[in-house]
Amino acid sequence: MTFISCDRKNRMRSLFVVSMLFVQFLPVADAFQIGGREVNFEQVAVLVYGNTPEAKKMKRAAQSRLENILLDNGITVLDQRKADELKNVWKRLEDPGYFVTAEDFVANAGGYEIDGIIRLYLNADATTTLANYHSATAQADIRFVDQQANVESHTTVPMGVPGKPPSDGLTRNAALVNAVQRAVDEAAEKTGLEIIDYARPRTLNFALTGPVEMPLKPIAPQKTLDKSFDAYASLVNKTWTREEVSTRCKAPSGELAAVGGYIRETSGGMRRSYSSVIHLVDLDDKKETGRFDSTTKKKKGIRGKVKLLDCLFIKNWRYLTAVTGLELFLWDTERGTQMSSIRLDKGLSDAVLAYTEYNGKGFVSVVSDDVAVHYQVDRQKGGSNKAY
Repeated sequence: MTFISCDRKNRMRSLFVVSMLFVQFLPVADAFQIGGREVNFEQVAVLVYGNTPEAKKMKRAAQSRLENILLDNGITVLDQRKADELKNVWKRLEDPGYFVTAEDFVANAGGYEIDGIIRLYLNADATTTLANYHSATAQADIRFVDQQANVESHTTVPMGVPGKPPSDGLTRNAALVNAVQRAVDEAAEKTGLEIIDYARPRTLNFALTGPVEMPLKPIAPQKTLDKSFDAYASLVNKTWTREEVSTRCKAPSGELAAVGGYIRETSGGMRRSYSSVIHLVDLDDKKETGRFDSTTKKKKGIRGKVKLLDCLFIKNWRYLTAVTGLELFLWDTERGTQMSSIRLDKGLSDAVLAYTEYNGKGFVSVVSDDVAVHYQVDRQKGGSNKAY
């Protein structure tokens, strides 16, 4: 499942124009290969450009990170005042697609005693997640240009694809800083620079607790009547095993959906067992991209009790909750992990889910026969620096 902005569809798109020339650097940090020739950089100018509102706020963080990496690799950096002066003089560098010529380099940068320039184009975005916590993504496009206008260019992989999670944070700024540092580290590593201390993804883990009291009456969203995406789920259809759809829901962005499957399996004559599973489907690609087991204790269950009754995406595509007749679940769809499950006080034959925020806290409510039981979404301490 592939999700650089916190809007899932945009994560699938490259947000930068990549240079036409790609040449592999030598592994020695101060002996680069650009345009087929060795270049020894002694002093360079670092110029950072933000392509999104959040990225513009993070330019200083990105510049500081990249400058420290260069200094660790024995490369002197032009001081900030002169670098800003060069940016003002050489306006065309703001355009990622601008192709630098040797004449341009001499005319604009000849008076700064530099061997080359490093252009870093940055995208960053952040969104509010569960209970007013935050998640951020970033992507960097780096360009090394020497005095002869030879170019080396690399673009980082968008965050959100498998193996490249977003950065979570207690504040929006904390999430963005971590995402930007990770993007800069990856871009610098692609050029052959040595990274002494990598920035690792920061993640927040949540769990359901309760039942608890909540003064507000939950408002359950209207269930989707659209059954068209059922066909995108890989439902079981074998001689002795049948799976039927028992519930479905769509993410607010409308690009990811969940299909709840109720599985009946016959073995040993007429003996039957039951289980259930959540299928995640990509509505753009029209295919299943992941699944979660929602059977109690991950084994065959009792008839009716393990049937999925309702599912709900919380605020965006990333967090999904679902309820069976026995248990309430919470998953992180981006990481593909179950974050929490909690056994219900009593078995249910029908229920709908609602998510409510009150006084800075998040609550998942299970509503059955007009009776609402509330469970609080709590952040688990110790998870904010976990790398995965």
